[in-house]
Amino acid sequence: MPIEARDWYEANPDTSSFYQGDVIKDVPVIFLPDKISQWLLLRPDPRGKKVLDDILGGEICAWFEAFPEGSLRDKWQHGDRQEFVAAKAKLTSVMIVTQSCDLGNRSYYQIAPIYGEGNQKKLDDLRENNLNYTFFLPAFSPGIAENSYADLSQITMVPKRYFPKNTVREKLAARLSILAITALQEQVANYFGRPFGFSMRDTIKESGDYSCIGCFYSRGVRTVKVFQSAAKFTRCEVCGHDRWLRIVPGNSSGAREPAIVLPQENDPGSNI
Repeated sequence: MPIEARDWYEANPDTSSFYQGDVIKDVPVIFLPDKISQWLLLRPDPRGKKVLDDILGGEICAWFEAFPEGSLRDKWQHGDRQEFVAAKAKLTSVMIVTQSCDLGNRSYYQIAPIYGEGNQKKLDDLRENNLNYTFFLPAFSPGIAENSYADLSQITMVPKRYFPKNTVREKLAARLSILAITALQEQVANYFGRPFGFSMRDTIKESGDYSCIGCFYSRGVRTVKVFQSAAKFTRCEVCGHDRWLRIVPGNSSGAREPAIVLPQENDPGSNI
């Protein structure tokens, strides 16, 4: 089922705070300079009075010289094994990955830079979130001009001061819906560790009743389907999504309730 903007974003977001999943405009993100694969190390001008330990302590000098890491015998031997390095920073749109409840207590936010979908070749997989290192963001006027994606493989940190609360209205390009937030959390879990629930990537290990996660978050309804072992999970016929939780016995009355049941590690039928 295609991911559509009307399901993926909030129409009238609260602009008093930032939240996980927010797409934020104009945030400086640091990258390696083009065409190099290791940091270039910076040293103060040897003709000046300041040495590297002064710079690492917060002072600054007018001139630096850049050196390939392998050319310096004293590399990573200053301060607490620290260096001043040459980097490039780009002002770009990003997605906040840090949990919403942690944003007030962190000095740095984890973010994922956002790119236009033209940077990817497998567009069908991208748009279905079948690439585990990307999170698809359909175009959403005016904040997201084209179909895009957050690159989870480039998650990095940005100082909190670039996200002042009084700039939410100005910098917020889009806010994910509850359905999209759960999809983001699933994608992050799938990329860094265990997936949340089951999807079409998984082989069914135990026959039984399964509850659709998408229906619960997008429609507030409970949709149950029976799946047989050794088959693959399919999309929900009601909402079109493919995320399921197995229903297991829940209480002494005999009622059965959804529970999170994950594939076991080293299970050849799982996608971990």
